[in-house]
Amino acid sequence: MGSRHHSGEWKRICVPCILFLLAVIRQCDATEEQNIFNKTVSCQENEYLHTGFCCDKCSPGFKLKQKCSGEGRRSVCEKCSTGTYQDHTNHFINCFSCRKECDSTSKEIEIAPCTHMQDRICGCEAGYYKNVINEITMSCDPCRKCGDGEREIRPCEGERNTECECKDNHYHVAKGICAQCTNCSSKCRGLCRENPTTNPTTVRQTGLPLHTAFMLFVFMVISSLVCFIIIGVKYLKRIQTVYRQSSIACDPEKQVGQTETTKCVQAKEVEQGLLAGQQGPVLPDCVPTEIKTHEFIYFVLGLVPVNRFKELVRRLDVSEQDIGRAERDNRAFADAQYQMLMVWVESGTRGGKSILPFTLLQECVNTLKDMNLTTCAETIEDKYASKKTSLSYF
Repeated sequence: MGSRHHSGEWKRICVPCILFLLAVIRQCDATEEQNIFNKTVSCQENEYLHTGFCCDKCSPGFKLKQKCSGEGRRSVCEKCSTGTYQDHTNHFINCFSCRKECDSTSKEIEIAPCTHMQDRICGCEAGYYKNVINEITMSCDPCRKCGDGEREIRPCEGERNTECECKDNHYHVAKGICAQCTNCSSKCRGLCRENPTTNPTTVRQTGLPLHTAFMLFVFMVISSLVCFIIIGVKYLKRIQTVYRQSSIACDPEKQVGQTETTKCVQAKEVEQGLLAGQQGPVLPDCVPTEIKTHEFIYFVLGLVPVNRFKELVRRLDVSEQDIGRAERDNRAFADAQYQMLMVWVESGTRGGKSILPFTLLQECVNTLKDMNLTTCAETIEDKYASKKTSLSYF
């Protein structure tokens, strides 16, 4: 009786445990097979992977309500509610909240309203520029006015303050002040030139008449042609003389007291010396180096502090939409930074180039200086701008 009792207890305890373990092992095998299958499935850009097959993403302005139930079936999407938006194709279950209304008391104005497809965009009234402090905070600051002796080179608009430079024949003495050059001192070296405000009629009276300048140009062209002809004739005569001497030196009947070998060697040396003189000095290797766009971007990423990077790309006219997209598309912040700078490069080169144009290099350096990141700007100038670089201008 005792043995039967213990046998019944063993069955009641062990059999459920064994069945449970078998179920777990079967589930693990099924999961592993599913993972292997998932690795072989490749979805398109407008699709996402869901349990072994591809589902279509929701259009901008919509969020995912229910994933597709099978291959070839569509996902169930729902339009973003009022006050929220989605600005790209997605499979998110929630929309982004729009920023609060623009603050009119702080000189803010609404440039674009909040819709289900885009966030609200705020700008500044005339006479103010948008100073972006961080991702959600901005302020409208008064535009700068050029000081004494300065002139405006870029107006105050968007996120850029007014940019000024010294007028012609002026030099910088303090912030917002330029003084006129009174003599060609060390501070004005290279700046002293004819006053651009001179009356045009006066310049026309003191300069050469048009017909006189034309005659002078024709005379210079004719003189240059004559010089080239004279030099060419002299060179041909010299060549003929050398070959004549060479033929005489190698003729044993015309040379007495000298061997044929000696005369021929002398003639060859004269001829080689003439040809060597014709070639002139060897030109230096003037093939410049090129600035690779991806190398330049990685160099900038290593210089600019992380907490100042978004300020840099905003000043480089990268939109908030592109910044947000880069952050959502890349989990690593460094990859997002790289994408933001590529947006700036492609907008400045009309489609993107592998070689960085000089205008974008200069724009980056000037922007870093405006941000008081002078050390970063000077480091870039030392590495690239100080060299004879080959810069693309398209």
